[in-house]
Amino acid sequence: MRLCYACSKEPAEIFIDYSKRWLCINCFLNYYERKVKRTIEAYRMIKPNEKIGVAVSGGKDSTTLLYVLKKLYPSLNLTAIHLNLGVKEYSDHCNEVLRSFIKKLNVPLIEFNLIKQLGFSIHNFEKTRHGRKICSICGTIKRYLLNKIAYENKLDKLATGHNLDDIVEVIFNCYVQGDIVQLARVNPVLPGNHPKLVARIKPLCMMTEMENLLYASYAELPFRSLSCPLSKGNRSLKNKKFINAIILKEMPTFKHMLFKSYVKRIAPYINPPLEKIFECEICGMPTSKNICAFCRLTKIIKPLPQ
Repeated sequence: MRLCYACSKEPAEIFIDYSKRWLCINCFLNYYERKVKRTIEAYRMIKPNEKIGVAVSGGKDSTTLLYVLKKLYPSLNLTAIHLNLGVKEYSDHCNEVLRSFIKKLNVPLIEFNLIKQLGFSIHNFEKTRHGRKICSICGTIKRYLLNKIAYENKLDKLATGHNLDDIVEVIFNCYVQGDIVQLARVNPVLPGNHPKLVARIKPLCMMTEMENLLYASYAELPFRSLSCPLSKGNRSLKNKKFINAIILKEMPTFKHMLFKSYVKRIAPYINPPLEKIFECEICGMPTSKNICAFCRLTKIIKPLPQ
């Protein structure tokens, strides 16, 4: 029987491929929590007395993020933010998963229902010229609403559940596309450069997608069991499969090496052209155009009948 590398007492059940270590369940949970805390401290993500909003979708990453932040920092002023984007069956399922869990954590929850509050859902974009890029549209809407909600509720920072796989995929795609502007936004901490832009932090940036899944499973956290029906053929999913299938087979440490080399050796030298920030003529939120992307998008769809 293989014993845990850390405690040398309990049976080892979890293999950490990039460090080539076998851990028992308890040691893995402790290892995960220590690593998240070290990440937060290394990048100075959270300061005393700050109000932190946590974007929760119902997936394993954001559910784990909220739980770990509450466990590591019991006195931290946390507010969960959940967007119901009106995706058939999927959105209601995510909402059901989250409500009782967040209540047990004793964390206030802000729910935003796209259909009830704005009169449309993500499905409204399917028959527009943006129908083939529905995930991109969804991302734009989520970024806008999360920032707006965080700003209106006077939160100091917004924490998202982006994991190492997510970040490496973005870096990989930015290298391929030569997208310097997007690459500059990959950092673990993205400060707001406008009074209405809330700073963003990624406390799980050093945790792999598999580690998040294992933690959520062994800590018995609830998370969605359905996949978004609109995400089929998503480019980022294809890129992740490519990285996992081709690169990680030969180099398990690739994700960590790429991320660390980017943050330490490349990011400090990236100086994309500074965009002048305006306030949207329609909604008043920050934008690089006269009218923000959110307002431009919502102009092309018809509201749902009430």
